[in-house]
This record gives sequence, structure tokens and C-alpha cells, in this order.
Amino acid sequence: MILAFKILLTTILFFNNADVIEKYLKKHLTNVKKYEYKIPNHTMDEIIPDESREFRLEKNYAYIPVNIFNGKGEKKQGIVTIKIKLFQDVLVTSRYINKNEELSLNDFKIEEKEVSTLRAEPILDFKNINKYRARINISSESIIEKNMIEIIPDIKSGDNVNAIYNKGIIQISFNATARSEGIIGEIIKIKTDDKKIFKAEILNNNTVKIIE
Repeated sequence: MILAFKILLTTILFFNNADVIEKYLKKHLTNVKKYEYKIPNHTMDEIIPDESREFRLEKNYAYIPVNIFNGKGEKKQGIVTIKIKLFQDVLVTSRYINKNEELSLNDFKIEEKEVSTLRAEPILDFKNINKYRARINISSESIIEKNMIEIIPDIKSGDNVNAIYNKGIIQISFNATARSEGIIGEIIKIKTDDKKIFKAEILNNNTVKIIE
């Protein structure tokens, strides 16, 4: 009879703990499309998530901070570690993409993939993909991650630019050639027609301001 009671109590606590874990994950994983996980070995102890401590995700493991209550009602802190799979709709390349090639949504298909073990975060902002170019060569059927792409420069090396130089109330403007590339607000090097090199801040896609 005692053995049967212990088995029954263990089963009840196991399902209670499983329900607690499911509710906790549902609350904290709202930014993923779906997830799958394995419940850790059940225990006779009751667990209650501790919201005062931080929930952590590292690759395909979730770490849930909990308070653990034993049969005597004594409490201690602990961590429940769960192996988990996270799924998102992501961009997958439909062809080989060369380094520095500007991207278009036509180069990709949108598929549901597991993202738990990716090296970097996947790109989820599909509508703005045309603002980027490939930072590296990207194979066909690859999930696009943030470390694979970069914003297309507003000014590229070799572009003709209008350079502005301010001194007091005097402003001088002259033509120059970009020697490096960057986006608005970044500093690049430019070369004047008489071969002088300056550092300049990018103001827009064809204008820079001399700073040095």
C-alpha cells in the first residue's frame, strides 16, 4: 500500500511539474514560432519557477530558475535544465550567393527550420533584406544568419563624391573620390583631384564632410 501511494504521489508531482514547465516556457518563448523539448527526469520534489531570477537560453538548452520544495516543505533554489528545439520561419537561399552581392527576396525561400544550434541569429526581417549584401560567399540551401550579411554602403570605394569643408562661416565644396566605403555617419577616406587624402564623414549617398 505504501509503495502504491509513493508511485501515485510521484506520478502526480511529475505531471504537475510538467504542466508548470510547459506554462513557463509558453510565457517566455513568445518570440519563436514553435518549440519542442524533453521533460527532465521526474522527481518527488515540487518545483515552482522563480520569476525573480533570469531565464536563459543557450543554443538548444533552456535553463529555468526554480524553487524546489521537498516532502517536508523545505525550500531550496535550483535550475531545471531542458534540452529544447526552437523553430522559426527563416530565409533559406535558393541559389549560391557571392560575397558583396546585393540581396533580393527573390534569392530566397521562406521555410520553417530549427534555429537552436545556429552560430548566429537568423534574419527574420524579410521585408528589408534588399538593404543588405552578402558579407561572405553563401551556399545554396543555407539559412541566412546576421553574421552572413551587412548593410549596403551608402558610398562605395571608387564613387565620386561632393566634399564639403567648413572653416568658420566659409564653406568650400569640391569633387573627390571615395577610397573606402561606409554608411551615413561613418568616416571614410577620400582623395581629391590633386591627390590629397582626407578623412570625411558621410552625410548622404553622394556628400561627405571633411573632418581631417
